[in-house]
Formats: sequence, C-alpha cells, structure tokens
Amino acid sequence: MRSTPHLYSGIIALLILIAAGIGFDVYARSLEHNTVNALAPLDLNQTINGNALQRAALTQSDLLPVYGSSEITMIDTPYDAEQFFSTYPTGFTVFDVANLGAASLTMAQDLAALGPDLRGKKIVISFSPATFTMSKLPPDYYAGNFSPLHAYEMIFSPYLSTALKIEAAKRMSEFPDTLKDDPFLHFAIIQMTRTSRANRILYYLAWPLGEVEIMTMRLQDHAEVLSYLWSHPVNPEIKKTPQTIDWSAAFSAALEEQKQHTLNNPLGIEDDRWWWYQHVVTDPIPAGSEDKNFINRVEGHPEWTDLDILLRVLQELGAQPLILSRPMNVHLWEALGVSQQAQNTYYAKLNDSVNQYHMPLVDYQQYGTDIYFSIDQGAHTSRYGWVYVDQTLDQFFHNNIH
Repeated sequence: MRSTPHLYSGIIALLILIAAGIGFDVYARSLEHNTVNALAPLDLNQTINGNALQRAALTQSDLLPVYGSSEITMIDTPYDAEQFFSTYPTGFTVFDVANLGAASLTMAQDLAALGPDLRGKKIVISFSPATFTMSKLPPDYYAGNFSPLHAYEMIFSPYLSTALKIEAAKRMSEFPDTLKDDPFLHFAIIQMTRTSRANRILYYLAWPLGEVEIMTMRLQDHAEVLSYLWSHPVNPEIKKTPQTIDWSAAFSAALEEQKQHTLNNPLGIEDDRWWWYQHVVTDPIPAGSEDKNFINRVEGHPEWTDLDILLRVLQELGAQPLILSRPMNVHLWEALGVSQQAQNTYYAKLNDSVNQYHMPLVDYQQYGTDIYFSIDQGAHTSRYGWVYVDQTLDQFFHNNIH
C-alpha cells in the first residue's frame, strides 16, 4: 500500500487548527463573560459591530440589553439609562447597543446574529417616531451601521425561516453600496431574493462557505475584544449600590434641569436647536396644511417593512422584548402644519404592527403634549423624558410590564 504521509500530516495540521480555534473561542467567551459588566458603559465599537459582547451580556442576569439609535445617544445626562442605573440601584443596569442612524433593518440583522442565545431573554427595542414620520432611511445611515458579520448571520441563519430571510434579503439588496466590496455576500443575497429552484440550489451550495466566513468573523470579533482587554485591563468587580429610587424627586430635578436648556422658545426645544425651528414663529405654517403629506408619508414608509422583519426575528428566535417608542412632539408638529389627529396615524400603525406579534409596547402617546419630554422634532429624549424611560425600563426588568 502506498504511503500517504502528506495526507496524514495535513489531517493532523487541520485537527490542531480546529482544536486551537475551539480553545481560543472558549478562552475568549470566558473572559468576555467575566468582564462584560465592566465593559458595558464603554460603548466600544465591537459592541455595535460584533456579537461576542452582546452574547456575553445575554448571559448576565443583571444586564438589560437595549437596542436603539440617536434617541439613546443624543444627549449626555445623568438621567439617561446608562448613567441612571450605573450603580445597579434596583439590581440591574442597561447594556446599550445604540448608534446614530441605526434603524429596524440594522437591529434585525444584529439580533439575528445572536440566534438561539436570544431565547427567553429580555431585551428592549427603542426608536423614535422620526424613523417612520420623516424621510426614508438615508443609505449612508444604513451603511454607517452595516456589519458584515451581522449580515452574514442573517442571510445564513439556520434558526430563521426561509420566508423571513427572503424578505430581509430584498431590503438588504436595496443598499448596494454595502455589498459592492463583498461579491460572495451579494451573490447569496441575490439568490435569496429570487424564487427559482436553481437560485435556491445555488444558495444552499454557498451555505458551507458562508458558515466558514461567519466562523472567521466570529474569531476576529473575539480577537478585537481580547485585544482591547489586553491593552486596557478592566476590573471585573463592579461596585453596586442598592437603593430605592425616589421617582418623584428624579422627575422634579430632571424637569427643572430641562427647563434651563429651553429658555429661548415657547415649544420646549433645546436652546441650541431652536434656530432650526424658529421660522414657525416668524413665518407660521397654516394649521393642518401638511396633514395629507404627513399621512401619506407615514402610511407608505418603508420602515414599517423593516420593523416587521425585526419583530419576526424576535418572534422566531424566542426573545422576550419590550418595544419602546418615543412620543410625537405634538405642539412642534402642529406648528409645522401637522395636526394632532394626523400625528395619531403613527400610533395607530405602530400599534397595529406590534400587536399582531403580541409583544408589549410602550409609546408614551399620553406625553406627546408635554413640551419637555423631547428636545426636537425627531423626538430625541430630553433629560426629563429620560426619567419616564428609566421608570419603564425598571418596571420591565422587574416583570411589571407584560
């Protein structure tokens, strides 16, 4: 029999490589698990672009992952949830996964990447009405939040239905700039958007290579986190100060602070943003004159398709989410020609979208006329508004919202 030493050497080398990869993965997961609480407030790039830290956060009973956009990151205040709960006053703090311009499609891919780790886990999906009531998601916003790892995990997920992946692929294909440098991902997405048997066969033939890409990117994700930890040692011991929150005092203090930032206008707009809206006083827009345009824009907005994809991901992966909107800034929108009745189109469509999946929704509609809840037309949360959000997060974590 002919000797095959090269074959044996190749097999041994492959086994060593696999063992090294498994060992590295185990080591990385252990270190991430032990340090994720300390890393939570640092807002690292890998928190947004990877999934190693997000997976680690899901293993901690005292971290509440919150996925969102600029309504979370816009202002730096002791009342935002990350700072408000930093000492774990009621037994938890938040793990923010939020970035400017991150909308439903971005969050859907992000959560799809977590797969079965989401099952039974509480998470919060946060957004503002601006995503659904103003212009379409700019391609550069989507591109700025695009993660190849998350995109691959979505398209090649064995945990999501084919029908859901087809809908996601259709939307992802509408942002070609994010795919032009990755012809393989582009190829897989195109196969998913087409329905012929040949396309489906090509997709499944591509699956093994897709899994290799995912495993490689996961190891790179771990490497980035470990590189940070090795160069920035953190103390895994977190100081926790249990206490009873005086919500009445928090509301009063935050309201007084917010008023000090809205001294130059009657609509509660943050002083440094009023210049953008002051024309509503000097050149008033007729009441209700923009209702038709607003209603048409809201009802036909593509973000509803993306929200449905996001909600289906949550449902298929068995998460326990809270859907958290911000209220319309009623008086400012009225000054811009959109009546409160027309604004309610957003709430009606939002409730219809979420209720079909039987998920808890808090939309704060009753606070839309409170001029101090938001700082602008985009409903970015004010210092005062944050206390309402903090109270909701606390209730959700402690099972008082269902």
